[in-house]
Amino acid sequence: MQTTTAPLNWRMMQKAQLRVSIMKQPYEDAFLKAFDEYADALFRHAFFRVSNRERAKDLIQDAFLKAWNYIQEGNEVQHWKSFLYRILNNLIIDEYRRVKEQSLDSLLENSASELNPLIAVGSRSEKEDRLDDDITLKKVRTLIKELPDTYRVALTMRYIDGLSMKEIATLLDVSENVVSVRIHRALARLKELCVKAHIII
Repeated sequence: MQTTTAPLNWRMMQKAQLRVSIMKQPYEDAFLKAFDEYADALFRHAFFRVSNRERAKDLIQDAFLKAWNYIQEGNEVQHWKSFLYRILNNLIIDEYRRVKEQSLDSLLENSASELNPLIAVGSRSEKEDRLDDDITLKKVRTLIKELPDTYRVALTMRYIDGLSMKEIATLLDVSENVVSVRIHRALARLKELCVKAHIII
């Protein structure tokens, strides 16, 4: 399974690019500290939702540049984490509107090269298990895209970002009960979609 962790050299490159984009300002230290603290988690979130590493990197850079422009205009950020997640979620929604979603057949066809490393090592049984797991994950990821955005966001924050109900509620500016209901309904809907697609999870 492909890792979703942003490599250290990517973070260093992104940070360097951001430094070039900004001049020394009063809020630069807070901004760069927020980058150090949240870039990896935001990258994982974006990668899971758009299923494309390069596009996820672009979205993270866009999110931080938007955040920088916001504070450069004289605005103050009290809670960087929730602020950055809101910007990123808005960018991802724009991305969904811009790009037509791939069909399941197209996704599996394009991902054949990603499966080759799985076939190269281990016993036949191990290879088949890894292949089945990887294909199942890709199918489920595709089905998650069919969920309403409010469900998809809550599910991703809970199970991909590992955030608590309270943290999600704060980031989305809703009650914990609302978050719980969204996640419960998202899981129920996802199970229905899996059954229809003959996916066993």
